Amino acid sequence: MFNETRHLALKRIKAEAREAGANAVVGIQTSILPFAGMQEMVMIGTASKHPGLPIGFNQNPITSDLTNDEMWGLINQGYMPVQLVLGVSVYSLGLVGGITSFFKSFVRGEIHELTTLIYEAREEALAHIAEEARRYSADQVVGIKTYVYNLGGGIIEFMAIGTAVKKMPDINTQSESLPPQAIIRDQDTFINTAETTNVSSLNQPTNAKNAVTGLVGFGVFALWLVFIFLRVLLHR
Repeated sequence: MFNETRHLALKRIKAEAREAGANAVVGIQTSILPFAGMQEMVMIGTASKHPGLPIGFNQNPITSDLTNDEMWGLINQGYMPVQLVLGVSVYSLGLVGGITSFFKSFVRGEIHELTTLIYEAREEALAHIAEEARRYSADQVVGIKTYVYNLGGGIIEFMAIGTAVKKMPDINTQSESLPPQAIIRDQDTFINTAETTNVSSLNQPTNAKNAVTGLVGFGVFALWLVFIFLRVLLHR
């Protein structure tokens, strides 16, 4: 089910590219967003038209998440992106493994059950994208990115995304060097930190410090309650 729904967004972006008369969608950005207890997968890309591509790509557009400079370097070597490939594997730790991992989480050291689970999920997801690349007669998969999601209840999803590429004759760049315009990146120059949200990132030093301070304060409060409880028992 997860594998089918992840690929559904890709099918829809290709259908929209065909309607626009494009034979490729490049620079695809993929986001998974929570939505009313569910997950929404959003893909955004730029529909493009390459006159050197075979006519078959008019019905089955190329898809890729490569950046402009990555795409240029790839085509300069005679390779053309064929398809954005996704591999999904969903694993359950199981009741016994979940209980074991819960108790091991109280002590320092590796939790072997979780390590094995994530390794197996990773290998399965990579095997899926390799199989999908073979279906498109691709030579290799580049730019592979991997993501792990905790679905709750001891279930995790491991997803791998990459671009399947194929060596094509007469495919090359129009210039011998990469134009500067291709590597210009838009960056935010105005950041408003006055707005507050209900979620704080522990990656930020300020938020991490506040989180540690909160935990210390809670620990002191708990010790005070224990002290009061013991005093009441001793005076009885």
